[in-house]
Amino acid sequence: MRPIVTAAEIADVDIRAQEEAKIPALLLMESAGLQAWQCLKGRLTDTDASLLFLAGAGNNGGDALVVSRYAYNDGYTNQTICLLDGRISPSSAVQRRIIEGYGIVMIEGKDVDQAVAHADWVIDGIAGTGLKGPLRPEASELVSLVNRSGVPVFSIDIPSGLGDLVAIDAPSVTATLTVTMGALKSAMFHPKTHGRCGEIVVVNPSFPPPMIEGLPTVAQIDDEALSLPPLKADDYKNSRGHVAIFGGSRAYSGALRLAGRSAFASRAGLVTLCCDEEIMEIAASEAPSVMVRPSHAVDPSPFDVLLVGPGWGSGRRALLRELFLSKKPMVLDADGITALGELIAAEGVPAHGPLIITPHLGELRRLASALGIADDHTPSGFFAMIEEMAGSLDALLVVKSSLVHIVGPTEGILVYEGSNPSLGVAGSGDVLGAIIAALWATSRDGLSAARGGVQVHQEAGRRAHEAEGYYDSERLIEYVARVVMEAER
Repeated sequence: MRPIVTAAEIADVDIRAQEEAKIPALLLMESAGLQAWQCLKGRLTDTDASLLFLAGAGNNGGDALVVSRYAYNDGYTNQTICLLDGRISPSSAVQRRIIEGYGIVMIEGKDVDQAVAHADWVIDGIAGTGLKGPLRPEASELVSLVNRSGVPVFSIDIPSGLGDLVAIDAPSVTATLTVTMGALKSAMFHPKTHGRCGEIVVVNPSFPPPMIEGLPTVAQIDDEALSLPPLKADDYKNSRGHVAIFGGSRAYSGALRLAGRSAFASRAGLVTLCCDEEIMEIAASEAPSVMVRPSHAVDPSPFDVLLVGPGWGSGRRALLRELFLSKKPMVLDADGITALGELIAAEGVPAHGPLIITPHLGELRRLASALGIADDHTPSGFFAMIEEMAGSLDALLVVKSSLVHIVGPTEGILVYEGSNPSLGVAGSGDVLGAIIAALWATSRDGLSAARGGVQVHQEAGRRAHEAEGYYDSERLIEYVARVVMEAER
């Protein structure tokens, strides 16, 4: 696990390092700049590389000037520095005085167009993690210019323009590589901001380790190895879990096929498809290994876990209410989430048994609206929203995007960095929901099933992309089966 913290928390560590550990601010800046340079230097292949430094007036700009100095000392003298106006911090003022003696070309913001066009790398030190609102107009125009150029960008601490309290649609740098100080920052882990950070490397600019280790966390990156307990030698279909899948409609009968096959690939021993009578024959012919039942006449009690929603279509509120009354463990996905929103709007949050909900961002917003939970469209607001929603619904949320966020009523937030757009294909969510349901049917532990399901899904997607390029969800299921088998330890 790797911690994710807020800008305010790491700023407090910076102050404590100075006041309690007696580390001068300039020494912290020197260490930050040196480590940032070592990170960037490993990406450069030629000392003739043209480096453009964009240095704001604050400490982030001071860090960039330290990088410039170390780069110059190592022979990377083909540099241009653009100093931005603003309230200059004391440490940054010192760095500006030092760098003046190096004879490096200095330009103003209005003259930066040609410098960007001829740069091999842009070093972004415009603004740091403490930003509380959008960039000023001059900086915003510079960010737009850099992003349009296609030049690789190295951001120091965070891509300029991102911040915990900054709207996610505000202008910000799109970095190739970000070196961040002390710990990962929460502003980097909103679904709409993470892609702007590129590769993220964490370094410690001489903060005493106990100060970092003692930080409260917004979330944690779950990068633990996938491990599933192996089946016992005497396991058979009745002991491997029975998953009932309520879904399908005339327009979306394929969702049932995908979900049923995925549940079997994830070690379920029995799978029953519960669907409208008009598609029962189609469902049975497409999936001969499953049992098929009319959804309106099914008693949920024999099943270990219900997967509800894949391809379900509209008008399912009453049936969902009945399924909730069974108090059976349930994974709610797709049209089941829409039905839950309708149920909440009409009757309030229903009573239910153990519940995992797997919304994509659009479904998440609709649920938030039904619950009256606000989202201010900032990273801080996003984390607060999903925590409040998990508590209000008394459910474990698996929020799907380029990242995956798992959060429960009492558990902290776990983040998964799949960043695999090949998984963004029709039916991929049906596959994920079925994996979670199948693992839950055997483990009897919802959080473990959610974590394992996300890891299986992500790893299967990675392998499928490497082997196939792009693929459909039926091909993905083949890799699910292999990943599950290899994870048994």
